[in-house]
Amino acid sequence: MSHIYVSQENDPYFNVAAEYQLFLGAKENVSLFLWQNESTVIFGRNQNVYAESDLAYLKRTGIVPVRRFSGGGAVFQDMGNVNFTFIVKENFANADAFLSVIQQAVSSLGLECTFSGRNDLLCEGKKFSGHAYYIDNGRYLYHGTIMVHVDLDKLSGALSPSLLKLQSKGIASVRSRVINLSQLDHTITIKAVQQAMIAAFRNMYGQHLPIEYVNQTNLQPETFEQLQSKQWIYGESPEFSITEERKLSFGNVTLSAEIENGRIQRMKIYTDSLYTLEFVELEQRLIHTLFDSNEVFAQINEFVERL
Repeated sequence: MSHIYVSQENDPYFNVAAEYQLFLGAKENVSLFLWQNESTVIFGRNQNVYAESDLAYLKRTGIVPVRRFSGGGAVFQDMGNVNFTFIVKENFANADAFLSVIQQAVSSLGLECTFSGRNDLLCEGKKFSGHAYYIDNGRYLYHGTIMVHVDLDKLSGALSPSLLKLQSKGIASVRSRVINLSQLDHTITIKAVQQAMIAAFRNMYGQHLPIEYVNQTNLQPETFEQLQSKQWIYGESPEFSITEERKLSFGNVTLSAEIENGRIQRMKIYTDSLYTLEFVELEQRLIHTLFDSNEVFAQINEFVERL
């Protein structure tokens, strides 16, 4: 029998870990998992977090960076967004059927949507739902987002890299024009979308399927801690070189570094400060450490203050 799971948590680390835990238990019958996150940017498995987002903006606004297990592009999520996941054994996967569930749900809300060639659903030519899939060891996961009333200003700020120059071997997100469903019909709510998804899923897979609620009490995902580690979030970024400039208390500072497996291989620090500053000692100390631009600039400031 198919299952419907709804998360009662809004912690993005928990929800991504819960999704993966349900994926590990994939069966021949399809399961639907619905969830919502507090403000977060979720990166694809092979993406460079520095190329895809403004990490200083994320820290300043309390947006959490999360790296998922599936591929695809970076996506901003907040409580104005509904996440869906279809989970099943690979041999029984039917992406067209999953897509049909979503389209039926949207249609029941009075809107018509079309599928684009980039794994997106569009309303009036604008993207409101992006999709990705993940296959591992005979298990299949198809997931995505539905934008209901996402904060578009935060979305823009979070997904606009602050880096002046960056060359990367990671997978770049495709920037698209986006729209909230509530912009098309102000009566559409998060609850309405969730109920529409459940009704459409039941219509496809069984009218009397029960809803099972998951939370941190009844589910302890194995990857919960892993997803929160800096090594997973930043260390999984592919090899890249970076140049970033920030204004510190003593002047403008430009940081140039080469990063591999998330760790600094080479680094040079420049400044237009009127003071004569030599950063060789700090540059050497930071070699082979995990790269975090916020932390590096904090150490530069601290280094200068001690001189």
